[in-house]
Amino acid sequence: MSAPLRLVVLGDSTSFTDDRGPQLPDEPTLYPNVLAGELAATLDREVALTVVARAGMTVREATRTVTKDRHVQFDLLLGADAVVLGVGSFDHAPGGIPAVVDAVVPYLRPAALRRRARIGLHAAYPWAVRLTAHRRRRTPPAEFERLYDLLLLQVRGLARGAGIVALGPTSHRAAYYAWRHPGHAAAAAHQAEVAGRHGVPSVACWPFVEPHADALNPDGIHWPAPAHAAVGAALAESLAAQLTGRAPRPPAPTWDRSGGTAG
Repeated sequence: MSAPLRLVVLGDSTSFTDDRGPQLPDEPTLYPNVLAGELAATLDREVALTVVARAGMTVREATRTVTKDRHVQFDLLLGADAVVLGVGSFDHAPGGIPAVVDAVVPYLRPAALRRRARIGLHAAYPWAVRLTAHRRRRTPPAEFERLYDLLLLQVRGLARGAGIVALGPTSHRAAYYAWRHPGHAAAAAHQAEVAGRHGVPSVACWPFVEPHADALNPDGIHWPAPAHAAVGAALAESLAAQLTGRAPRPPAPTWDRSGGTAG
């Protein structure tokens, strides 16, 4: 009997939240579990799923995880058969308050000051988005490209020979982001283009979610079960094609004599 297929999902809150709120990891309607079930049925093989995720996971945090966390590096990615990179949505969301301000707030003391600061920033965010005419993203495009490139390179280097797919960014129907997301299409295309340089196929997320936009979580961001099902099935189709040899798997990086990457 073959060993279980080891599937790793590196994601944000969309991997564990639906229209009812955050769910336990074994909730069958979440897209990672839908994906695992689809792969198990298609490949006639048990799938061992591990989800590495946190709310608001950015490309910076994901890159830090795969370059600094030795458990993720060597216990998960090194032996993975399939990997999903489900980050980028938070990076491409409309930018209001600068990210550095958000990063400082947890260190404010006393606790009452920290709570007031969080409440004030949350209230100010949609106004800041409108003030900048939705032009800013949480992570500037050039910085996103630099970090996403490093993330892809590191995952290719650790999960050598694995099937890898990138999940494109979601959009929103959220008051917090002032209801609009004019830069989403360009951001999604940019993310897919960077992934393509690494031979990593992308699954565009929003086309599967938008038909269910009226049923999003009250925050206007997180998906109902039918959207999770559609995203999970699309990811399974891409990975199954790689795992059965119908599509190429991303190549492992090569290194030049100076110690840099050659591709």
